[in-house]
Amino acid sequence: MFKDVQIVALPTFLLVALATAPDVLHALLWWSIAVLGISLVPLLFIWQGVRRGCYSDHHVNKREQRRAPLLFGLACMMLAFVLPLFVHASSPLLATVTATLAAVAVAAVITQYWKISLHLVGIAGAVTVCCLLWGPLCLFLSSLVVLVGWARWRLHAHTWFQALAGTILAISVMILIYRLFGLV
Repeated sequence: MFKDVQIVALPTFLLVALATAPDVLHALLWWSIAVLGISLVPLLFIWQGVRRGCYSDHHVNKREQRRAPLLFGLACMMLAFVLPLFVHASSPLLATVTATLAAVAVAAVITQYWKISLHLVGIAGAVTVCCLLWGPLCLFLSSLVVLVGWARWRLHAHTWFQALAGTILAISVMILIYRLFGLV
């Protein structure tokens, strides 16, 4: 679940940090805080859980096993939101972290009752960030959302509706949070 998010989160947060920081050192500091809280620490938690037999696999495919990793991940994400405030991270990075936190929180509630695609939440959120920051030229990245959705469906990990729900959730939350931050 969180492992695959890294493939998207690491470069997305790095791009946002590099584009909005006053210099590379600030960008790397902001990026480090964001990825530790949003990706790396939650991933280590899941790997430990798989090793102890608490989770069936690193994707946490069984819906009933998702509560603890999602709650732990949300706690880490809260730290990834608070710590950048102390190092004066840029508004776009804070908005991106906030939107990620909000989307995962909503998905965590939904997935207790119905298996929404967290993979699509991740990729659709990243594509939306790129479009919001760099304009409609980034719309070509939308093909990645379709590709990930197709892959999740093809693997029988999600229905097309679960993938669509993850996509709509990510886009909606990202745009809403960027609006609340006055960035769009």
